[in-house]
Amino acid sequence: MRIGFLTSSIYGHYGQALSKSLWRELEPRNCSLIIFEGYSLINNTVADYHCNVLHRMISQGSIDALVLSGQLSSKLGVELVQDLATKAGLPSVSLGIELEGIPAVSTDNFSGFEQIVSHLISHGYHKLAHISGPLKNPEALLRRDAFLKVIYQNGLEVPKHFLLEGNFSDIRGYHLTKKLIPHIRAKEIDALVCANDDTASGAIKCLNENGLSVPRDVAVTGFDDVGDPMSMVQTLTTVSQPMEEMCRKAVELLLDEQPDRFSGLVYTLQPRLIIRHSCGCKDSGHPVSNNPGPIFNPLRTHRRFQSLDETAFYSALTDCLSEYGMNACYIVRYLTPTRFDDYASARQNLKGTMLYGYSDGRKVQYATPFEVSRILPDPIYGTLDGITFVKPIFIGKNQLGYIIMSAPENLVATMANLCLEVQQYMENAFLAYEKQQVEMKLSDTLERLINTNRKLNELTVRDNLDKMKKIRSLANNMLQNRKADSGEYYLILVEIDNFFEINAEYGFEEGERVMNEVTRILSGSIREDDFLSHESCERYMVLIKNIHGDAIHAIEERFRKKLEELNNGLDKPYKVSFSWGYARASVDSDFEQVYTDAEADLASRRHSAAQEP
Repeated sequence: MRIGFLTSSIYGHYGQALSKSLWRELEPRNCSLIIFEGYSLINNTVADYHCNVLHRMISQGSIDALVLSGQLSSKLGVELVQDLATKAGLPSVSLGIELEGIPAVSTDNFSGFEQIVSHLISHGYHKLAHISGPLKNPEALLRRDAFLKVIYQNGLEVPKHFLLEGNFSDIRGYHLTKKLIPHIRAKEIDALVCANDDTASGAIKCLNENGLSVPRDVAVTGFDDVGDPMSMVQTLTTVSQPMEEMCRKAVELLLDEQPDRFSGLVYTLQPRLIIRHSCGCKDSGHPVSNNPGPIFNPLRTHRRFQSLDETAFYSALTDCLSEYGMNACYIVRYLTPTRFDDYASARQNLKGTMLYGYSDGRKVQYATPFEVSRILPDPIYGTLDGITFVKPIFIGKNQLGYIIMSAPENLVATMANLCLEVQQYMENAFLAYEKQQVEMKLSDTLERLINTNRKLNELTVRDNLDKMKKIRSLANNMLQNRKADSGEYYLILVEIDNFFEINAEYGFEEGERVMNEVTRILSGSIREDDFLSHESCERYMVLIKNIHGDAIHAIEERFRKKLEELNNGLDKPYKVSFSWGYARASVDSDFEQVYTDAEADLASRRHSAAQEP
């Protein structure tokens, strides 16, 4: 039986502890555990998440039952998680949050947090600060409410700027604690109450690096008690969640022969206060530190693969998998990448191809495309052993593929971090591939641009000479009219700032649309007998002839106004931006020097805009 575990990520201690506890319950029952990283679901709403490929894997027969982690609501909110649970059409159970219609197993978060805050106050700590979890998450909200209840019951106050919203991660805990350092030094805070152990780990690292001692300068507490036995968590006062018992109950509910009889039931288990050194109890006389090593796993930022070409990458990946003892690894690319909000593709069978395969020390090849809702082709699926992790590869709202890796229970953390490195490499590789495709299609795009330029030139200059001849012809016309009009002119260079970004992310048709819109803006901002030329994909040249006085500001204002009207009317996920520079000259000036001066002014304006906050 294939059990799917949908969680936001497994990079923190909590997600890894849940995964291991579930596996210990499932393995004796001959069930496999497939962890789906649901972080990509934040790209969706309730209306369109069924376009997400993860949803297809979960709901189209690849797994038999589903465990939903409360961590999902931290990013997605409860509404989407609830809808997903309802529409998955599978026996399901929730770990951590209550969802309508399915059984849930959770810890009494409110009671647990009351215990730890009351314990701190019993020590005589009265100046408390709190780093919560994301308040979209019901567990984080309960813990914050319990914190405030105990504070008010004891007649204490906490300034609003000492109530900080985190995201359950060590990195966020580190950076939020940095904001509190001056207040801790000023003795305005004597205890820092963190929503979980990972946040507390980041906080303690920050305090240590800034010369502050725990608990001498400030007490720190966590929640979960699921850290690495070799880490600083073993000195942390915290609240222990009954993780093994929670997962045991969840599996029992999931595998029951009549799961419907538990629909909507909530099983709440009691946590236990764990008193250690970080609150001042059992003080050994030594400050709490993050030894024996940094809490931020070095694999997260190792970036060992980033400079490798494709052949070297796959070779290095094989060596890493073998060195770390991974059971299997597969990289799948969709034949047709799809967007998270592409409703049409959601009704189609999405196929993928295996770019890379590894199992038990040897490479695996499979050339035939397959439906990605199956996760892997049947002959390959059987090579997965231990805990399996499915990590999506996506850029923006584009779903590109996924990584599958399986490993023994004791290597879950290593597997998560190695998957992250592979994901970063593959996303860069896909970007490079897209760039190559852009270059291959550039000739076709340039041909269309040439046709567009030809039409524009016919409208503005009304002759069939090449560009430089047209400019010379225009200059001659100015010279002939010098007695009647001014012989001075503006040469204006205009560039679309974000043309290539729009073209790369939204496609050639969108890039062409932007060019047409900018052409319309520029042609509508000049006189009929002025000159407009499309120099390249992103650059235009404008000649305003026979000028009187300082007219450039009026021209620029027309540009700005029409660009603002365009962006206000665009029903697109982007805004068009363009910059311009100009040079004023007379018909006697050297045209190439005038062009160079206009380019210099354009570069100067862009540099100034980049320096603005």
